Amino acid sequence: MKKYLIAGILAATCVAFSYNSCIWAQTEEKKTLTPEEAAEAMKKLEEAQQKLKKAVKNVPKVDNAGSITGVVTCQKMRNSGDAIVFIEKVGDNKFDPPSEHAVIDQLNLTYVPRVVAMQKGTTADFPNSDAVRHNVFSPPTAALQFNLGTYPTGVVKEVLFDVVGETPLLCNVHAEMAGYAVTFENPYFAVTDKDGNYTIEGVPQGKYVVKTWHEKLKELSLEVTVEAGKAATANFDLKRRR
Repeated sequence: MKKYLIAGILAATCVAFSYNSCIWAQTEEKKTLTPEEAAEAMKKLEEAQQKLKKAVKNVPKVDNAGSITGVVTCQKMRNSGDAIVFIEKVGDNKFDPPSEHAVIDQLNLTYVPRVVAMQKGTTADFPNSDAVRHNVFSPPTAALQFNLGTYPTGVVKEVLFDVVGETPLLCNVHAEMAGYAVTFENPYFAVTDKDGNYTIEGVPQGKYVVKTWHEKLKELSLEVTVEAGKAATANFDLKRRR
C-alpha cells in the first residue's frame, strides 16, 4: 500500500516538475540552457530540496533530555551546508529504526537531497522524477554496495540501509550525478543548513563524543556534556583533508 501511495505522490510531483524535466532532457541534446530556462530549473530544484528531509531517524522520548547545538564552519566551500554532526555512542547504541522512509529523488540530473543522514535500518526510496532514464548504484568502496539498474520516470526503487557508514551514490547514465547516504548506529545526528547551524534534539544527559562528517572535509570530534533540560554547545571548524 505504501508503494502505491508514494507512486501517487510522485506522479503529482512529476506533473509539477514536467516542464523543468523536459528542459533537462533537451539539455542532454543541446548541452546549453537559456538564462530563463536555467533560472526556472534552479527554482524547481531549490523547491524540491526544501521539501525532502535530509535526516531520517527515530528518536525515543527521554525524560529531562537535553540537546546539542552549534555551528559548523566549512572552510573553502561554497557554504557550510550538508555537514553531519553525530554522537558516536549513546548507551549500547541499540535503537529501533524509523518506520518512515528516506526519499532520495533524481531531479534535474541531480540527487535531491545531495546528502541524506539516516539511522541504521532505514529504507530509502529512490524515485526518478526526471524525464530521462537514470541508474542508481554505489561503488565498491561504499558501506553498502548495490545497483538498481536503469529505470524511467515515475518508477520508485527501495534500498534497506542496514549498515553503518558512507555510501556514495552514482549514476551510470549521467557521470556528473553524485550524492551521499550516510548511516549511523543511533538517531542522534543532524545535518547543517547553509549557514552551518545544527541541533541534535532529545539527547539523554551524559558525556558524549560528538563527531563530524563531510564529503570533502576532515573529521573532527569533541567531548560534550549534556545536562538535563539544557542545550550544550559544540562548534566545529572543518578544513580540507590532506
